[in-house]
Amino acid sequence: MNPRMFQTARESRGLSQSKLSTMTGISQAVLSKAEHGLAPLPPERIDIIAGALGYPREMFDWPDDPIGLGASSYYHRKQAGLGQTTLRRIEAEINLFLMQLKRLETSVDINAVYPLPTFDAPEAQGPEPEEAASKLRTAWLIPDGPIQDAIRTVERAGVVVVRRDLGSPKISGMSIRPPASLPVIILNSGMPADRERFTIFHEVGHLVMHQVPSEDGEREADRFAAEFLMPSRIIAPQLSGINLQRAMQLKQHWKTSMASIIRRAYAIGKIDASRYKSLNVQMAQRGFNRHEPIALPAEESRILPAVLDTHRKLYGYSDSELARVVGLKTPEFQAGYGTRRSLRAV
Repeated sequence: MNPRMFQTARESRGLSQSKLSTMTGISQAVLSKAEHGLAPLPPERIDIIAGALGYPREMFDWPDDPIGLGASSYYHRKQAGLGQTTLRRIEAEINLFLMQLKRLETSVDINAVYPLPTFDAPEAQGPEPEEAASKLRTAWLIPDGPIQDAIRTVERAGVVVVRRDLGSPKISGMSIRPPASLPVIILNSGMPADRERFTIFHEVGHLVMHQVPSEDGEREADRFAAEFLMPSRIIAPQLSGINLQRAMQLKQHWKTSMASIIRRAYAIGKIDASRYKSLNVQMAQRGFNRHEPIALPAEESRILPAVLDTHRKLYGYSDSELARVVGLKTPEFQAGYGTRRSLRAV
């Protein structure tokens, strides 16, 4: 048994050593020593722990070492109100997903169409977020105007986008560039499409600008996302005299929330602070700060479904076999990855 996999499996279920001890009847002292690699557990006890955590026994033998989540972890650890237990569970779940993805992608060639550069070399001052967003749109050959499909756009740069229940509304998404594997953006499930789209490019901002975290990183990522989705040069003339009706119209065109469009108008100087405050008050009075009118259609990921489809169609894997590959029991695999179905390749 790999002690670090044992700890990752436990934390992914949001369990303390004490709680797991109660569930298994194995003393916390024994569990603690096992997690630190000081006292190997006999096979029968590993079976009990695997059963309590709901993972296949063989997953505990994976040789993988969990990794830190870089900038995403750094920024979310600084957020007030997000408990460390919750964050450890999220980090453990993401680590398990990265291990699972690595096992799936070894049998499939995934070729990025466009590059995913970095702009934050430690020895040089990187560009401002707006310039970085403009450069990336240019590198990805994106024409002037709105992004039609955010997930499709970033997946063409080899970034895997998935939805997972992160267990806290305080987190919209996380991202990581693991060594020798594909970059990943994890979206918190249940968000409206306009918020998802902004979150995707917020996380792209982290991926390209924050290999070394910045003290103002969250605001920089917001500025990057706003410029990428709504380039100031193009949208500025459309924001003059903006009101709620106009924001609603622009939402359908730019596929971003009314709130972000109003904030954009303020950020680039098309409205003053008084008008910005007034529009936000009007949004709140109509309940638009909770539920905006005009729901945008959800976008779908393609890379991971295509990888699974390759395993199923070309290699003949069943769902139970795929579940074993990724270290899950079949029902959990089907809930997280979807059951067998025909999928369109990237």
